[in-house]
Amino acid sequence: MLVQFNCLDKTPSMQTKRIQQLSAHLAWVEEHMANIRVAGPLKDDSLIIGSLYVLEADTIEQAEQILHRDPYYLADIWANVKVHEFNAYAGSWVGGKNWPT
Repeated sequence: MLVQFNCLDKTPSMQTKRIQQLSAHLAWVEEHMANIRVAGPLKDDSLIIGSLYVLEADTIEQAEQILHRDPYYLADIWANVKVHEFNAYAGSWVGGKNWPT
């Protein structure tokens, strides 16, 4: 299953914490690449305001366990994390259309 995480930073001042944790965060990304379908920063103009992840896991709980090891999560950067099951039904990333049968 795919699980989408929308993680919004507490304040713009989280930029300093993000920079401090960047190397550890990127190491976490590389360690979990098999579970990451897409991930990246959310931006408002050039300011990073959060993170977006789509992880593949057997359950939402398993995906949450993976995310909870992210150094950004451990550094308490995000004000909130919204979690949703996600179905990739259309787009170039899924090879066109992938309607459920």
